[in-house]
Amino acid sequence: MSWMKTPIIWIFFPLALSLLLIFLHRLPKLSAWVTCVGCVLLAATALVFPQSLQFSLFGKNFVFNDSFKIFNRALVLTGAQLKTVAMLYIFCFLWNVSAPRFSLSRWLPAVSLAITALWISTLAVEPFLYASLIVELIVLFSVLILSPRGEKTPGGIRRYLVTQTIAMPFILLSGWMVAGIETAPSASALILRGAMLILIGLSLWLAIFPLHSWLPMLAEKSQPIVFSYIFLMQQTTVLLFLFKVLDHFFWLRSLSGIFQALQWVGVWSLLAGGVLVSLQTRVDRILGYFILIETGYSILAIGLISQGGADALALSFLPRALALLQWSYTLSSVRQMEPDIDGSFASIRGLFYRLPFHSISLIISLLSLVGLPALGLFPAKRMLWNSTASITFAYAPLIAISVGLSLVLVLRLLHNLITTDPDTPSPALTMQRNESIGSIIVLSVFSLLSLLIGLLPHFFLNPFLGILEPFTHLLLQK
Repeated sequence: MSWMKTPIIWIFFPLALSLLLIFLHRLPKLSAWVTCVGCVLLAATALVFPQSLQFSLFGKNFVFNDSFKIFNRALVLTGAQLKTVAMLYIFCFLWNVSAPRFSLSRWLPAVSLAITALWISTLAVEPFLYASLIVELIVLFSVLILSPRGEKTPGGIRRYLVTQTIAMPFILLSGWMVAGIETAPSASALILRGAMLILIGLSLWLAIFPLHSWLPMLAEKSQPIVFSYIFLMQQTTVLLFLFKVLDHFFWLRSLSGIFQALQWVGVWSLLAGGVLVSLQTRVDRILGYFILIETGYSILAIGLISQGGADALALSFLPRALALLQWSYTLSSVRQMEPDIDGSFASIRGLFYRLPFHSISLIISLLSLVGLPALGLFPAKRMLWNSTASITFAYAPLIAISVGLSLVLVLRLLHNLITTDPDTPSPALTMQRNESIGSIIVLSVFSLLSLLIGLLPHFFLNPFLGILEPFTHLLLQK
């Protein structure tokens, strides 16, 4: 058997490396740096590898196979998918290079690398229904690093585990239903049932409104760095999986009203996220609602595929990842420097005067997620706002309310950061620690990158448009 297969390089090799890292868990910094080097090499190789999967070196021709058979099933990783592979390993690198500063699970490097490889396998496995089994395995691995050490398992993790497990039979049953549709393509009842099963399963995976209740609960109890990584990877890969399903099944994408339904689901999810986040009184729950809002924007983008929504989705991947990383890194740093802060808005009163760069970084990351002009996510969200305005007026007020309420949250947070209470000084004011030069540089780099991406999207974001190239049938609807 030839070992020159793409799944061996980008799926099985990192899985083997993650198993090796298990033996290094008592050396967390070494384990993190091994993971970082591995992710850089895997991402760089994916970026420079020719899409034809063949090249010449030292006078010899090397031809790689894009398929690997295992348990009578196939993992197919084509040259067109390598940009997605590179992006996911870049995300894994960014989180692992940021994590060693904080007291996180020793298993994070090994588990994060394994999770990244497994998410890639969900996009590669054929038939697609077996992706549900891999996702369930990812969820079980995720629980290992989401659950706080030495504490009782929080309710958010239990809900997360239950909802993701419930999604599995829906996807498995949809595969059985698809077989029936293929043998009787005119059976409209089968088509409707198959579509409902697939969409319910994907809705549970993505935690769209109103299936999102565990998101803020988990955000409150988990480490921000870990939480943001787990759900950035899940959100990104499940959205690409939805693209794959729509691209593969003509009967699904040709179903009457399917894209309009996706548009409404996206709009209501981002509206619900905006309403709920504006009412928040705890800083550590905010990220859960912003993930709900970003999921809403992504579903809306897929629903607007014929109006350029695919490009907007592709342009959002990098700035969204950086905004989530900036927020989670900054909040983790604040928690480490000010351990008496309990996560409530009242406990961060006057924090700006103790940690000005951290406070500014929190605000900038949220403004980027909101879509403020000149920041990272503005180009992608501007495309979606323009697209929705061009097809119907009904969406514009709802999206505007969501954006406005998100800004209300940012203003409330800013008010608490800069307001002091002379009668009862908060813990943030009584601490005697200052920001280090290193943390100031890191936070400034985050903010500068967000600004550069917003001002120069063609330079930073255009390479990401190639991520959706494999979905040729779906993109014909543009």
